[in-house]
Amino acid sequence: LEMILMPINDENVNREILCRTVKLLSLPFISLSTESQECDSYVGSLMDANVPKILLIHLKTPEEIDFEKTDVILQLLLRLSLINSKACEDIAEAINNNSFFRDLLQYDSDEIKDTSLCLLLKLLPHLNEDSLPDHETLIEIIRKSDNSDLVEKAMLCIIQLQLRKPANQSSDISKQIFTDRCLPVLDNLTVT
Repeated sequence: LEMILMPINDENVNREILCRTVKLLSLPFISLSTESQECDSYVGSLMDANVPKILLIHLKTPEEIDFEKTDVILQLLLRLSLINSKACEDIAEAINNNSFFRDLLQYDSDEIKDTSLCLLLKLLPHLNEDSLPDHETLIEIIRKSDNSDLVEKAMLCIIQLQLRKPANQSSDISKQIFTDRCLPVLDNLTVT
């Protein structure tokens, strides 16, 4: 595993090598049952090697956004967070600003938005306040997207964000905005 991880430890690694390495790291999930001891051991090895933190560094690198690189990294991070609660906590801890999800959710790809929303839904209970995206980014997805899956996931994120707020704390989203933009989506979800 150390030999496979050597290329991604370099922040200046070639994009193609990075993508191939991340795909290689994802291969065992194709054949391993997520409930197996082997899968637990493999995920543990990836966590011990700080793979999620290293991958997040590659996502945060200020360069031209690359669809394939972003997609393969998000897919692996999502898979790790779905399989292992410790991975979920480690990934959430490594995300230390709200621009991370904002930037991903403004990406011009429904696939990237979908994976980002799935990851956000999984990480929301573990993210600190500074890492939470703002409601406006999610509302923009609801308003502009024709993809019902994206709209539903954005709604679920908004609801989870609302539930995180203590009852005595004011909300970032007004009741008027919630009524005007979110309730029609909820009504549509219950009808279909």
